[in-house]
Amino acid sequence: MGMMPSYIKLVASMHNRYQFQGPVCSLGNQDVWASKEDLINCLKEVNCRYTEPTSSTPHSSRTFSMNLELTRLAKDFVHAKTMFEAMGLFDYVDLDKFDSDSPEILHDLNLPIPEKLINRFGLVFDGGTIEHIFDVRQVLENIGKMVCINGCVIHLCSFSIDHGFYGFSPLFYYDYYSVNGFGEFECYLMELDLSNVTQTYDRKHRYIKYQYGMSLDGVLDKDKEILIFFAARKFNEVTQSIVPTQGSYASRGNLEDAPPIINKSAFERLIPLGLQPLLRPFRRLLRAIYKKYLRYKARQAATIRYI
Repeated sequence: MGMMPSYIKLVASMHNRYQFQGPVCSLGNQDVWASKEDLINCLKEVNCRYTEPTSSTPHSSRTFSMNLELTRLAKDFVHAKTMFEAMGLFDYVDLDKFDSDSPEILHDLNLPIPEKLINRFGLVFDGGTIEHIFDVRQVLENIGKMVCINGCVIHLCSFSIDHGFYGFSPLFYYDYYSVNGFGEFECYLMELDLSNVTQTYDRKHRYIKYQYGMSLDGVLDKDKEILIFFAARKFNEVTQSIVPTQGSYASRGNLEDAPPIINKSAFERLIPLGLQPLLRPFRRLLRAIYKKYLRYKARQAATIRYI
């Protein structure tokens, strides 16, 4: 889908905090659903400093040439290189397996990256690529090696069914990067309505800031597509990727070495021992009430914003 205005604003907001540095490597040639004027307005709205781009390269997206309406809509849209330069991030390249979008680096991320790409980039930007690559472990190891120390990675990934080989959860990124030399994590979840994108691409979208392991029951609209925005900074070099254990298992009582209190059910943990025999016939009702309570607490904890 590429970078719609809401995406640009959220990434620019991340830039305000992380102060991303180049060189930039974009995995794939990203579609940018914005003109230069749109970029200026997007950055202004989130108080991100605008830098006059040196690149005047027009977009080269095949998506926008699919029909006459998109062709008309995209006549002033800019290239991803221009978008990053507007944020002050120069020295841009894109990398792809296929030469149809004329990437500067032609490489299949199912395979190890060449040595010349190791520690080369201050920012690796995944705008929705890794879910289309079968060898997930290899592509993540490649990304980790491409980012230099103190550099950052950004992932944008959809939960969509059949969009790619995989649909990743926020925990996937947290658990992987936490054991592979990265830290300073930040994650957002955004609701998307893509029923008529040519009319809705420039509208504001609902999003929340995600905290590791938080309940999402009743927080997000299940009828909408959900997009993950995840950023992390590299602090240590890891020569070979480490396979993580899913951290959320501990809170669900699925780890053999978890403390006994964690392995107990919610009923056993929350109901006094003397009352458990009396209330056991009502266990299903109590479970339903407890789930409603958790959904209420999740809605209270999650601050819904629009961008």
